[in-house]
Amino acid sequence: MSKPGGGYVGAMRRLAPLAALALVLATVALQLSVAPARDPDRPPNVVVIVTDDQTARDMSVMHRTRRLLGTRGVTFTNSFVSYPLCCPSRATYLTGQYAHNHRVWGNRPPLGGYGRLREAHALPVWLQRAGYFTGHVGKHLNGYGLAGNTPVPPGWSDWHASVDPSTYRMWNFTLNENGVLTSYGDPLSNDPELYGTDVFRDRALQFIRRYSGGEDPFFLSVSFLAPHSESSRPRPPALGPVGETIRPAPRHEDVFREMPLPRPPSFNERDLSDKPAFLQRQTPPLTAAQVARITESYRHRRASLLAVDEAVAAIVRTLAELGELRRTWVIFTSDNGYFQGEHRIGAGKVMAYQPATRVPLIISGPGLAGGGLSRQLVANIDLAPTVLDIANARPDRPLDGTSLLAFAQQPSRHVNRTLLHETGIAGRDPGDDTVIFRDVAVPTYQGVRTPRYLYLEYADGSRELYDLARDPHELRSRHEDLRYAATRAALQRELRRLRRCRGGSCRKPAPRMPPPAQSLTPLPAHR
Repeated sequence: MSKPGGGYVGAMRRLAPLAALALVLATVALQLSVAPARDPDRPPNVVVIVTDDQTARDMSVMHRTRRLLGTRGVTFTNSFVSYPLCCPSRATYLTGQYAHNHRVWGNRPPLGGYGRLREAHALPVWLQRAGYFTGHVGKHLNGYGLAGNTPVPPGWSDWHASVDPSTYRMWNFTLNENGVLTSYGDPLSNDPELYGTDVFRDRALQFIRRYSGGEDPFFLSVSFLAPHSESSRPRPPALGPVGETIRPAPRHEDVFREMPLPRPPSFNERDLSDKPAFLQRQTPPLTAAQVARITESYRHRRASLLAVDEAVAAIVRTLAELGELRRTWVIFTSDNGYFQGEHRIGAGKVMAYQPATRVPLIISGPGLAGGGLSRQLVANIDLAPTVLDIANARPDRPLDGTSLLAFAQQPSRHVNRTLLHETGIAGRDPGDDTVIFRDVAVPTYQGVRTPRYLYLEYADGSRELYDLARDPHELRSRHEDLRYAATRAALQRELRRLRRCRGGSCRKPAPRMPPPAQSLTPLPAHR
């Protein structure tokens, strides 16, 4: 139901958080200038905040996060995930490894889900051994809690994890709080005080207050559900799964009710003849009803992030008030992106196109100049190495990623690099030849991404090659273009190198990719 004074323009005026944001910024500035630097030899704290299914473009509504973290840190504009699916991506965050090394291939058993990851050899264990108090709030690996399997995983000092299947609800969810199962909210009453994002925020603030001022540093992982769709939300049968949505906090439910849906050149793409046959078969042009559903979902997703934005501000403000911000690093990112009509894909992830793989990443910390932008190509394999570098802690398994501290400290720094995309390796995990997202079956694939190119090989023999410098919306694959023959061969060599790399071999500098054989005029936009 609409509220008085609605509408997009009116909503933005209502929403404009200038006064509240100014207060938080003033608090942060004051505490940074006067708070005592206690125990200067103590390692710094680390807070990692992860959202679920958030695209890089979604950051536009998170004004507090961009100001509070970006102004004392660095925003990475070319941040990607290797495998754009919840559980494999989160396993990569916890290990610093590609999926072919941590071997979490999906969200469900037997090849994925909770129980597949060797959690005794992961980031919280390494930090705990280095003297950190470690805490987790929110979503863990998919399947955690199913069949009553809810132990506190190794390495966590303070544990408040959502239990499946209730994880995907904004009300009426259950947390395992250090071994005690506690339920929050009634699905019928929707008590504003028990909205999931706010409950997670409060648990995070309790952790910060409890462990601030001590002799030992702390590591806090906060994993919000927003803007992931809710499994309990009914879907109109005629529309199928296209554009599933989530409930914003009651205070934000009408904020974006008239926000227009972005329609980049890839939206409802007219010509899929360059795309793999499996995608052409399964993604007919979107109907008007489906576009309406995607639009509704888009508005709700954006609105759900406002409570996350407020939670980030509360975390930063509390750190400042307690004198901890001066020695705390805060990292903000998402586990993967999300399709909203691009390439006719109404909802989901998994595929390596940028809407699903490109994610926000801001690193904020002491000593950084602030307000920096890094265009370095980075990925979620770099999160664990970065945290370990901050903490001066050591892993007990090889890391495929690299620390990003040097790039945060010098945003103009750039190294040539190739990243791996993968959803499976034929012959390594029998039966894992297809990944399902929503109603589209995707053959497993491996591919490589450079600053300019994206090259993919699918298990069914399909190939794709995009020149992102000329075709940023991935509209025309050049895999059969003879002018790209040398480029394709070089990318294939890189893929052979990376598809089974481990540790240091994953971090070798990438060779220079040969450009197309002749100059090309800019590609005309086509849909």
